[in-house]
Amino acid sequence: MTEDERRAIEQDCLKLIATYAVAADHHDAEAFVGIFTEDGEWIRPKASLKGHAALRDFMVRRPRDVLSYHVSSNAVVTVTGPATARGISYATVYRHEGHAGGEAPLTGPEAIVEYHDDFVLTPAGWRIAARRSHSIFRRA
Repeated sequence: MTEDERRAIEQDCLKLIATYAVAADHHDAEAFVGIFTEDGEWIRPKASLKGHAALRDFMVRRPRDVLSYHVSSNAVVTVTGPATARGISYATVYRHEGHAGGEAPLTGPEAIVEYHDDFVLTPAGWRIAARRSHSIFRRA
């Protein structure tokens, strides 16, 4: 694998990490589902979601009056093969319930979350096969 090929894989995977945050924050179920493989899994501390149907259902059911913003940072992608990579990233999550539009009050971060991703190359491009998330800090 050339250095340019490795960098291209890293960039494609970094875009998936960013798309996750933007899609979640903008209630974009199709973009959210689209970053995962067909059988992709989001593994969270209290529940896991596996497959496009479960991921889409989660996004569609999210309350529209809950405003959230995932500020992603410190993303590192390691290419492990021509069709596999893994990543780690952090997100500072801001959240406001009862949002009716406009500017929301800023009360500080809700949580700092760490993500561990397994990426695979599919016929449609790079996708997340598994995403494990857990809070490092959570507002008391």
